[in-house]
Amino acid sequence: MNLEKYGQYKNDIFNKLNFNFEKGKKILDIGCGDCVDAEIFIKEYGLDAYGIDIYKHNNAEKTQELKFSLAGIFNIPFPDESFDYIFLHDILHHIDEENQDYKKHITGLKELKRVIKKDGHIIIVEGNRYNPLFYPHMVKMLGHNHFKQAYFKKIIKDVFEQVSFRHFESHLYPPKYIKFWKIYERFMEKFCPDKFLAYNVAIIKK
Repeated sequence: MNLEKYGQYKNDIFNKLNFNFEKGKKILDIGCGDCVDAEIFIKEYGLDAYGIDIYKHNNAEKTQELKFSLAGIFNIPFPDESFDYIFLHDILHHIDEENQDYKKHITGLKELKRVIKKDGHIIIVEGNRYNPLFYPHMVKMLGHNHFKQAYFKKIIKDVFEQVSFRHFESHLYPPKYIKFWKIYERFMEKFCPDKFLAYNVAIIKK
C-alpha cells in the first residue's frame, strides 16, 4: 500500500491509525470535505465508499466511485445498520463549534450508532485541544474549538460500550524541517502524557 503519494500528513495519519480495513466492506466518511480520505478508502483499501458533508467540494465529483450525499451528522440519509465502517476525522468539534453543546454531540453520536452495522466499527479521530502545537495555532489563531481529551472520552463512553482509545502525535510539517519535526514527534510520543498528544482516537465496535 502506497500512502506517500497522498502527502506526509495523510501517510502519517493512516499509518498511525493502523486499522485493518477489510476489502469490499462499506464505509461512510462523514464530513468528507475534499474527499482525499475517501479516495484512500477506495484506491488503497478497496472499500465501497460513501461520503456526506454539509457542502459539496469539487473533488466529490472527481473522486471516482465515491457515492456522495449532501447531508450532516444529525440526519444521515441511510437506513439503520447500513455500514461496516464509519469514519470521522476532525468533525465532532465542528458540529456545534460555537456552543459545544453536550446534547448535540450525543445526538450526533447516536445517529452514528443507528447507521453502523452490528459488529461494525466507528473510527473517530479528533484533534486534542491542549496539544502544544494545536492550542496556539489551531485553537487560538484559527479558532478551532477542539475538545479536551477528558470530554472527548466522556461523550464517546456515554453512547458506546465497546470502545478503545488511542493517542498519537501527527502534524503537517514544513518539508524543509521535517527531520527536526519527526524528532519532536518521537519525543512527544515517548515522553509526553497522552492527554497532550495531538490526536485522540476512538475505535468503537457496535
